Amino acid sequence: MDKKKIVKNQFNKQAEKFSNWSTTKNIEYLQQYFEFCGMAPEDNLLDVACGSGEFSIFCARKMRYVCGVDLSDRMIELAKNQATANNLEYIEFECHDVEDIPFEDNAFSIVVCKSAFHHFLNYGKVFSEMIRCCKEDGRISIQDIVSYENNRINDYFEKIEREIDRSHEKALSKADFIKLFRQNKIQILRTYEIEIELNFNEYINHAIQSKANLENIGHLLDYCLDDQDISKQFTTINGELFFKRNVFLILGKK
Repeated sequence: MDKKKIVKNQFNKQAEKFSNWSTTKNIEYLQQYFEFCGMAPEDNLLDVACGSGEFSIFCARKMRYVCGVDLSDRMIELAKNQATANNLEYIEFECHDVEDIPFEDNAFSIVVCKSAFHHFLNYGKVFSEMIRCCKEDGRISIQDIVSYENNRINDYFEKIEREIDRSHEKALSKADFIKLFRQNKIQILRTYEIEIELNFNEYINHAIQSKANLENIGHLLDYCLDDQDISKQFTTINGELFFKRNVFLILGKK
């Protein structure tokens, strides 16, 4: 099946689960990214691959205009419902392929993509569209998980990510993101990296799982807990299993 169809089908099926996931709803994460981007009341924002709209809605309370676009029509439906429930006026959500966004050039003062690049097969094309839609001297930002520095550890987590969510393509490295900005002549204003701890059971349940998926995830988990290096990426908090993941933020100027 075509990669875009896989992503669309997966997120249409798991839209409610993803939207209700504690990480999606985490206000602290939303506030951190808002501040990192230096959002201002006069900004108009394009949120690329906006999902169910949590970041767009957070920003819409604080700025002039927000538009969120996503490939999944079910995600966009949830986003519209949430915007209506919050009585927000200056916000719109549209269902589009983020490799071909039907907006005019130089339309937005800031263009962001949060927690989505690891789903993109043609991430360079998505970034080109982000640049095209951004005004001259406007800002462009990406926030996403990044690969583990140890190749063997990273290979393990790539396997488990694809088992949990088949729309996962590949976690890029910090160097990949920096190269992407530099190759496209986007001036890097700042970067930031943070290590977060994710509840493993919640992470499994933010996506749709079959019995076979769960069995495979269980086998992978058993393997990692017996591995001295990989097991260091896991920890137990109040009797629940968590795993460590680094998130990278980068902000540039067109």
